[in-house]
Amino acid sequence: MSVIQEITPELVVERLRQVLAEMLEMAPADLDADVPLSAFGIDSMTSAVLLGDLEKWCGAELRTEASLGALSLAEAADAVVAELRQRKEG
Repeated sequence: MSVIQEITPELVVERLRQVLAEMLEMAPADLDADVPLSAFGIDSMTSAVLLGDLEKWCGAELRTEASLGALSLAEAADAVVAELRQRKEG
């Protein structure tokens, strides 16, 4: 996805939900967007894979030292959208 304004938190949540569900062999619907990812067993390696996927998908470059495990899908999506907006304005 190349057009920054097309990326919404809802799109990011769905992308993360799909990728994570595949990694964890779960149904995407079983991943509540408001539950911290650590509740699903997300570790630093899984966070790195998710961050890499986001970067390829929409160009978001979240700090690699930031672990997604402490965030929910919704919070991670908000961080992605904020980073993309900041880059666009910057």
